[in-house]
Amino acid sequence: MKKAKRILCMMISVVMLITVIASCGPKETTPTTPPSESASATPSAPASNSPAPETSATPDIAITHTPAPEEDVKYAEHIEIIIDNNRISVINPMEPGSNSTPTHWVMTMIYDRLLNYNETTSSFEPALATKWDTTDSKTFTFDLRDDVTFHNGEKFTAKDVVYTIQKSKEATGSMMASQWSPVETATAISDTKLELVLANVNVDFLMNIVQPMTGILNEKAINDDPENGPLVGTGAFKFVDFASNEFTTVERNDNYWGTAPITKSMKLSFIPEVSARATMIQNNEAQICFSIGVEDYDLFRSDDYSIFPLTMNNCQGMSFNMLNPITADPNFRKAVAYATDKAEIADLSSGEWGRLIDDGTIWGFATEFRNTSIPVVERDLDKAREYLAASSYNGEPVSISASISTNIKSAEVLLLQLADIGINCTVNETDSAGLNALFFNPDHHIIFHGITFTYSAGSSKHVFGTGGGQNRGSYSNPQVDALLTQAASENDATVRDGLYKEIQEIAVEEVPYINVYWRMNGIVGVKGVGGLKLPSDTNQTDLRNAYWIID
Repeated sequence: MKKAKRILCMMISVVMLITVIASCGPKETTPTTPPSESASATPSAPASNSPAPETSATPDIAITHTPAPEEDVKYAEHIEIIIDNNRISVINPMEPGSNSTPTHWVMTMIYDRLLNYNETTSSFEPALATKWDTTDSKTFTFDLRDDVTFHNGEKFTAKDVVYTIQKSKEATGSMMASQWSPVETATAISDTKLELVLANVNVDFLMNIVQPMTGILNEKAINDDPENGPLVGTGAFKFVDFASNEFTTVERNDNYWGTAPITKSMKLSFIPEVSARATMIQNNEAQICFSIGVEDYDLFRSDDYSIFPLTMNNCQGMSFNMLNPITADPNFRKAVAYATDKAEIADLSSGEWGRLIDDGTIWGFATEFRNTSIPVVERDLDKAREYLAASSYNGEPVSISASISTNIKSAEVLLLQLADIGINCTVNETDSAGLNALFFNPDHHIIFHGITFTYSAGSSKHVFGTGGGQNRGSYSNPQVDALLTQAASENDATVRDGLYKEIQEIAVEEVPYINVYWRMNGIVGVKGVGGLKLPSDTNQTDLRNAYWIID
């Protein structure tokens, strides 16, 4: 039966696309010291007595460089980048549709945040703020830079931070709103002094505001041009051109306050045809690709290219819509859990680039306080049928929505697996904006997507908390909300560990999500490409220092 399913799945989707990285297969490039470049565009020492978050897992981080004698180096002025299978539909942190991975890469290029986060040292570093302090994790003060201008020439001050936070409160459903939501009052004490008071104690707040969607906006730019004004930041690159779902072009900000990028301009393109991506790299029409087809990696296992493999932090799995009576039924969700063959989905959608999970939790791969003692739910069709019989399901069509090729393929495999117990499914193929549009739609049932966590356990609030920005299924549990609030105000790491592990146990029991596998990604670069910062938390991928040595 399984063999027949595999053949049928292959017929359903002849072309398999992949956005993920592998710890096996391709060679991994060893990070080395770059020519004329530090590993970070930000100062290396934190100016704060604020504690860094506790971590219980070591994230995969790669800062890739190609060494060359400085006097002989010639850098390309422009780099063409093929993004992963998540299209860039909207570039505006105030819009829910801007919540895709490559959109966050662009945001990192055009906006600055108050702080940056160094994954290697697990510490915060200065950005627009030079110093920051808190004594109670509720009131925070920031000293700001006095030498920063926006791309429109306006001087950056504390008032811009206050304005950004105010705008975030109007941006319902956006990740920008979720990250700034703890702030109760924001006060510009002076142009270079800022005070933020939170509604509650929140030890994860600094981690919230190092995310790409917390970049600082300019009030005059938005008032002058409501459509394009949100694209004005203080970042190392300036927005130049954009075609929704196709490409984004940025150019170097020569008035940047920090270390100037080496490359003058970059174009980030979505290329739908998997074979075209490999051809473009081979023909040097693109120099970096985040989405080579799994069948094409052998073309790049030579000294003329580099493959940078990484395990991504996000779960690849499914969210159930709690607003729909079918999927709101816990017996139905448990029936799906026991009917799911995770190994088959990972194999048929991603091959060697799908890494099976070794525990049953719903958590980020390298997110702190992951509960590794929760067992994996193995496929058991007898149990699945028992739960289905106890549910209210009566043969209605159930939709499985997905937006990128590997997840669409996963949805197709899942459709066949659920048919084994009599669930009638359809696959709804959409783009990232369309997927976000399902957020509050009571008509959809299941979404197969990347369930987003940062390295901080506090990010679980956005996944499990009522109204959270990554809560794709409108899951709501007062007990979980209370535990999340308690964990966010708890400074004792041992206590926090217990609270977050209890949250995971509740979530696994109630099954608002199912983690199916870890996605792997192999980023391919032509010879001479370097300067890529590639963390497991792909939202934090940093292309600002990317370069291409051509001579």
